[in-house]
Amino acid sequence: MKTSKFGALAAGAVLGLVGAFAAAPVAHAEDAKGCYRTTCGKSVKGHEGKCGGTKVETISDQAACEAAGGAWTTEADAAQYKK
Repeated sequence: MKTSKFGALAAGAVLGLVGAFAAAPVAHAEDAKGCYRTTCGKSVKGHEGKCGGTKVETISDQAACEAAGGAWTTEADAAQYKK
């Protein structure tokens, strides 16, 4: 009886660790920031096209994004720019 309880505890601990490692990249991905348009058209200098709330894939650092007129934010926060 003691062996089965120990086995169940060990299995639970292993599953807990695996679950924690699997959830870590997902949480980090949600917090990843990028350069997003605040309005449509030429709102990001040198990058014409799409409307507000869309990501400018070619800009990958905050300083360049802000200099071009974009917003350095997360995808969830960029939803406020969609109309």
